[in-house]
Amino acid sequence: MRVLILVLITLVTQFSVPTLAFAAEKKHVVMILWRGVTDAEKGFMEYLSSKMPVNYTLLDAKRDRETLSNYIDNIDSYDADLVYTFGTTTTLSLLGTEDKPTSFRQHSNTPVVFSIVTDPVGSKIISDDNTEHRNFTGVSHIVPHKVQFNAIQKLPNISTMGIVFNPLENNAVITARKIQMLSAKFGMDVYLYPLRTKDGKPDLSSLSKVIETMLEDKVQLAYLPPDSYIISQGKGIVDSLHAQGIATFSATESPIRNHNALFGIVSRYYNVGEFAGHKAEQILSNKRKAQDLPIEPLSQYSYIVNVGAARTLDYYPPVSILKISELIGGNEWSE
Repeated sequence: MRVLILVLITLVTQFSVPTLAFAAEKKHVVMILWRGVTDAEKGFMEYLSSKMPVNYTLLDAKRDRETLSNYIDNIDSYDADLVYTFGTTTTLSLLGTEDKPTSFRQHSNTPVVFSIVTDPVGSKIISDDNTEHRNFTGVSHIVPHKVQFNAIQKLPNISTMGIVFNPLENNAVITARKIQMLSAKFGMDVYLYPLRTKDGKPDLSSLSKVIETMLEDKVQLAYLPPDSYIISQGKGIVDSLHAQGIATFSATESPIRNHNALFGIVSRYYNVGEFAGHKAEQILSNKRKAQDLPIEPLSQYSYIVNVGAARTLDYYPPVSILKISELIGGNEWSE
């Protein structure tokens, strides 16, 4: 009997050790970032880590294209199970476009999940028909422009809108042009105001001239596109616009929450990150291939109104918007 027990213990030990080792095996995810850890990365990591053990390597380009290029040149050395990219700039740098793919896109077996890409089709990461064999998937974060225009039309006394953007950011340029193309359909004048560039970078000192021109054009509302530079410099930009009585509409969450932009319809970064994390979990657990996971936006949007900004501007969105919006920046609403 004692011999039988020893044999059983030996057998259990032999089969248990590999099983435990397998259960403890961690996946390695390399995250290529453009401007540090945002709520999108927090959502991604928290969701994915709740599903499986993961080690993360964060590569932050800090908005420097040369640093980004160096990370991508050495991406294979990290031996990742999956690569995450934030934003259009990093995703294009890693994957290229459908007609001009990078070597990584053509030859790497490492799957990619992107998030916070404004327009995957417009930036030519994928085509409309999306028939290409691909080892990547991802999540877009921009609310359809028609939905944005419908909301903007409800704002009182707004007939002229200006888009302030960094002309060096592909996604910002695409958005600005698309918004302008739609303007006639919605009976609104839309003007483009690219910041001046200097030494290959946007020059924030040109903002004062931009605002001066906006005032000459009688712009009543400034549109802040999904533009990493505009977002990072949001406080100075929003404060300068509001000081001249120009209200602000933001296509992304951060300028409203962090820099007091007035209003926006957004996909929350955290939720976008969670959705990207779900796609990554499907791939890493071998449930689905990247090719089989659609590239898509969130299906739900959030209306946000900054009460503090409204008070500063003495300009208030209508009740029809306030009823469906999250109100931030003030404890009470005063008419």
